[in-house]
Amino acid sequence: MGKRLSIIERAKWHKTERGCWSLSLGVRGLSVRVQQREPGAVFYRVVWLPGKGWTYKSLRTKDRDTARRVAEEFLVESAKTQDLAPVELEPLTLKRLWELYQQEAAPYRKNTKKTQNQKRSAARRLIIGLSESKRVDHLTVNDLERYSEMRRTGLGWPDGEPRRPVRAAAVRDDLALLRTMIIWATKERRPDGSWLLPENPIRGFKLPREENPRRPVATYDRFIKVRNAMQRLAAHARHERTRQRWLRMELALVLSEATGRRIGAIRGLRWSDISFDSPRIRWRAEYDKRGRESVVPIPVQLADELRRFQVRLKVVGDTWLFPRKRKDAPWPTDIFGELLDHAEREAKVPKLEGGRWHPYRRKWATERKEFPLVDVMAAGGWRDRNTLTTSYQHADEDTMLEVMAAPTKLVGRKARGR
Repeated sequence: MGKRLSIIERAKWHKTERGCWSLSLGVRGLSVRVQQREPGAVFYRVVWLPGKGWTYKSLRTKDRDTARRVAEEFLVESAKTQDLAPVELEPLTLKRLWELYQQEAAPYRKNTKKTQNQKRSAARRLIIGLSESKRVDHLTVNDLERYSEMRRTGLGWPDGEPRRPVRAAAVRDDLALLRTMIIWATKERRPDGSWLLPENPIRGFKLPREENPRRPVATYDRFIKVRNAMQRLAAHARHERTRQRWLRMELALVLSEATGRRIGAIRGLRWSDISFDSPRIRWRAEYDKRGRESVVPIPVQLADELRRFQVRLKVVGDTWLFPRKRKDAPWPTDIFGELLDHAEREAKVPKLEGGRWHPYRRKWATERKEFPLVDVMAAGGWRDRNTLTTSYQHADEDTMLEVMAAPTKLVGRKARGR
């Protein structure tokens, strides 16, 4: 070759959600990813070949430096044996965009496993509804409006299969993912230095809004009734395992009402995350929706109650608050929802349409409207101020009455000199 091959480092060494090391390198017309399948395992070379898809080959080494060197040698040899002269670039299809986004996008890798699963479901719907071969640069606002109509009505899908109609919020989530991927692609370069997507084809498109969003808010009365129901279910349980389960459910409800945290974050707590000497809770990054760890002080009263739960559950050592049997992991999220439904039926409280655990999070945020937003956000785990004020903090009659009965009247100043 006439000149030295320039190898581009598309993504530096980083750890994936599963704790595996990954690196992305490329030259003009070809890219290679070096990654592990399991933490501490050997590295694989992953290459995308047009018309063939992803190909995998073991590098037979666990050393990162060695793996990188072998990958670079592969790129150099490929450049010598293949015609990598500038050719017409393969069009970026919707399916290809999703594959690249999963492989290369740092924000996606930082998502929790639950959020990634939700995005995978949304991507499957987008690929079916808009076609996997749809060129991203050919997308139009009309395409997205037709997709919105299909999702809302459940009719008109290309595969002919009817689907369950959904509300605007569900449509918004799908199209928000598409918009995020497109914006990411406009900032990502190909191995030859050109932009993955030169411009945003749907610039200016507004995501659908829910005119009458269902955001129910729980009350303290409801909390007391459901907690009493859980205590009755524990007291009348025939087996110790069932009694323990309802006792832990009561613990989950207490934590939800007192901290305002998502049930996903609560389920990931270990007893070592709770400090009793200087009362505080450490919220783990791997169970946080945004992947952030935080330590939040808690009232002494809550710490005392958590210690009583610890005694009643006969906790020994550092275990999960909600341990799964025969597996070092917390309960699956679905169990919390199913048991909460059971307890609410036992408590004879009306079902809250549009939420199970989130109504308690909204209750917590609404009760703290008079506090500085920065402190409410930090304590409750919010990052976006607008989300907190529009989706979680709600107007209530008592506060509105105080506003209406404000005693201070505006009086004009006399137009006289000092």
